[in-house]
Amino acid sequence: MWTCCKAILRACCCPPLRVPPRPFLSEGPCWSTRAAFGSPCSRWTSAPDFAFLRFRTTASERYWFASPLPGQGDESHKARWIGTEQVALNAQRIVSCVKRPSPLQAERAQLAHGLGTGVMAVDVLAPVGVGQSMLICGPQGTGKSTLAKQVLEHVLTGRNVDKAIRFSCTTAPPVDVALHRSGALEQLAAPALNPEKTAAMLPALFEAVAMAEEVRDLGKHALLVLDTLAPLLDAWDLALQMAEEKGDGNEDTRAAQRRSFFANLLERAANLRRGGALTMLALVETEALAALSVPSAAVSGSKAAESAPSFSLKDFQGRRQSELDRLRRLEERVPLTEQSLQVLGIAPPHRRGGAGKAARELQSLSDGQVILDVQKSHGGYFPAVAPGASFSRFGLGSKSGSETKPRDVRPAALQAVAAHLRTLLALESEAHFRPKSETVDSHQTRQMECVAAALRQPPDAPLLAEEMTALLLAASSGALDPLPLDKASSALFGGARSPLLLHLQEVAPAALGKIREEAQLSQTTLRALEVALRLFVKLKEVEL
Repeated sequence: MWTCCKAILRACCCPPLRVPPRPFLSEGPCWSTRAAFGSPCSRWTSAPDFAFLRFRTTASERYWFASPLPGQGDESHKARWIGTEQVALNAQRIVSCVKRPSPLQAERAQLAHGLGTGVMAVDVLAPVGVGQSMLICGPQGTGKSTLAKQVLEHVLTGRNVDKAIRFSCTTAPPVDVALHRSGALEQLAAPALNPEKTAAMLPALFEAVAMAEEVRDLGKHALLVLDTLAPLLDAWDLALQMAEEKGDGNEDTRAAQRRSFFANLLERAANLRRGGALTMLALVETEALAALSVPSAAVSGSKAAESAPSFSLKDFQGRRQSELDRLRRLEERVPLTEQSLQVLGIAPPHRRGGAGKAARELQSLSDGQVILDVQKSHGGYFPAVAPGASFSRFGLGSKSGSETKPRDVRPAALQAVAAHLRTLLALESEAHFRPKSETVDSHQTRQMECVAAALRQPPDAPLLAEEMTALLLAASSGALDPLPLDKASSALFGGARSPLLLHLQEVAPAALGKIREEAQLSQTTLRALEVALRLFVKLKEVEL
């Protein structure tokens, strides 16, 4: 256990080409690490319930991160592999993982294929490429784990990956048991610990990463779903608190260390030239819209700001001293409300930390992000994706001289239909600033409302790429304009169980097959879809 955490401490915080920090001596018993790293010895300091590992550089003592270590006999605080119930702590696997550097740029291949998630809002607004690292960000209760579970089950059901590895807490939604029996899924369940003890699960998190890397290095495709990054964030928070108490380093130095610390995890996602890929999907609990300086719709109004409860400095007891200083300066000018805290990226007293600089650092390092809006979630939307804040970065890495346009990992037909939908949906959220007398704008508003209805997809109703294309064509082409808006929206809503899709599967199955096969939709396919849509509209008009 000690060797594993020592290895994670050094490998996560030190880039491969940097001389690793050497340990310094402090109170406590000695334990040897010569076999793993060749260093003579290291020491640990004991706390009431945990031990915190300390390291220093040649200049001054710096706490790169601190991982609290549960006692050897405490079985309730250990992660277990679901199915076998084996305690998770393969020391050799973890040490090999953290000592292995992330793939270099020259070893990475260009993004060429997409990983269909079955969720239209994700595949249209922030598609996932094979070898990308994607974040799902949002406050608690916005459906992050449910969305990740839906993506995981769809990918495994379609056999789009060779193996999927999921690291989750015990409160996460369970995955279909049949997927475990088939051997396609390995799930590592961590116990739900108190926030101050979550960092103890960091070795278990890296064991899941190690298993995914083993699949990647064998030339296969692995999907790694990290249902929580709380151990990573809490380990950094502990280190930062210890460093500030000792007066170690300055803010710029700690910022560079933080970026190196988080990059060590996210850069393991890669599509390798020699074969093999690791796609990473990580969930971050954060006020993502506030971190991106996008105000939430519900707290942007003056009435909501006036009625919001205010906090005092006593409510923030136990926070870092630097954070308390910021709160004290803020309190001198404005009340400490949830809205003012969101602007600074500070978590309210009743929520865990992680919505500040650490979350923004993760967002800047990832290859894309799906941002969930708490107001949409509370309004019954699923998935509650914010179109203007969600995106995917394509074409990371070198660019071939023969390329004339950016790469896109979506199927060609879906790519053509959804080319500008993200921008149009984001602009539609600001439609209240637009004059209402514009006929063209009113028509566009109706079309975007139909598209938004199609993007609303209940859980366990995954869609194929050709089905997404057909629904978006119907929503954005104006084919449903003869119907009232509420009837058109209800026809598009439901994912795989939407009335319009069920109609197309019955009367035009050949057209759906052509969409899947054709790189560019032919006139024959478009005419077949048009006939089917007209028939659907006529049937609905008769019902009215």
